[in-house]
Amino acid sequence: MHRVAIVRCNTYNVDDIKKALEKGIDLLGFEFTRLNKVLLKPNLLMKKRPEEAVTTHPAVVEAVVKIIQEKTNEIIIADSPGGPYTKRRLEAVYQAAGLKELEKYKKVTLNYDTSSKEIQLDRSILKKISFISPYFEVDSLINLPKLKTHRMAVYTGAVKNLFGLVPGGQKAELHFRLQEVDKFMEMLLDIYSTAKPILNIMDAIVGMEGEGPSAGKPRSLGLLLISQDAIALDFVACKIIGLEIKDVPLLNVAKSKGLLNPDEIEIVGETLEEVAVNNFKVPLRPEISFVRGRFPNFIAKIISDILTPRPVFDRNICIGCAECFNACPAQAIELRSRKAYIDLKKCIRCYCCHELCPAKAITIKRSFLFEKILK
Repeated sequence: MHRVAIVRCNTYNVDDIKKALEKGIDLLGFEFTRLNKVLLKPNLLMKKRPEEAVTTHPAVVEAVVKIIQEKTNEIIIADSPGGPYTKRRLEAVYQAAGLKELEKYKKVTLNYDTSSKEIQLDRSILKKISFISPYFEVDSLINLPKLKTHRMAVYTGAVKNLFGLVPGGQKAELHFRLQEVDKFMEMLLDIYSTAKPILNIMDAIVGMEGEGPSAGKPRSLGLLLISQDAIALDFVACKIIGLEIKDVPLLNVAKSKGLLNPDEIEIVGETLEEVAVNNFKVPLRPEISFVRGRFPNFIAKIISDILTPRPVFDRNICIGCAECFNACPAQAIELRSRKAYIDLKKCIRCYCCHELCPAKAITIKRSFLFEKILK
């Protein structure tokens, strides 16, 4: 059985979070052994303040530090945010996300090493991939995701948070290489099975709904989810916000690969019925796979292009920061007079531009056909 603990915590008070986490860890029956070096992997997607619910709240990270500080010799906090993987960007993200204050703990180090190393992926669609260097310096990984919606993936949580182990621009390359959503999800599951976190702790005290993972709205849930199994945790998180396996590409692929069986998941602590939320807003992503195999490839592609949502740029809001330009794996964006323009013929619909726009100048628009007929 794969056990998932659901515990209530309605505030970002560090002591309250610590007590809730200790309760959840006890419910799991999990015990920390003596660790040498531990990597804490929060969601640090971009330079955002904690109250914007884009990143893992620093109080959750600090509570975990307090729990494990006597059980380890060193704690490294690391992630590769979206966009270029540079020391300057890391400094800005740490500062905005409220993590700089954690350097007050003697055993805590914030990572500024932007090097990476290749690692083999067993039985994967990719033979090898690069992970950020701190991963190779520790003996244990603790995954600290944030519960959020996601334009491409519908939902982003514990498994997808580990995509942050892939350095900067290489994420964009993978988006380009794996343009089919199911293939991309398969790659995320391969990363998870390779990374092997010893524990997954989800910040669902305040999640994000709507146009996530960065342009949505904070939604108070008052929960922490804890599990040794990231896939089981993601399944439970999705059930809480009203998503079924069929709604979430990651869970669909996990089930097809035999990595997810709801009958083998045991929930401890609060029950799903007690914590389920109503009307949690998730981005709709039309399923266009019904055209595959029924039409010639060129016709199926035309139908797919018509039905698939597209990014739309509001140049009245655009600040010319070039984040979308730098992040676009298809090189479909250009800057003219400090404003961003997109070539939809090149666009692969990965929505990295929407994900990383600090000004929220990019929205995702659905076709008239989808809005009026398929929806």
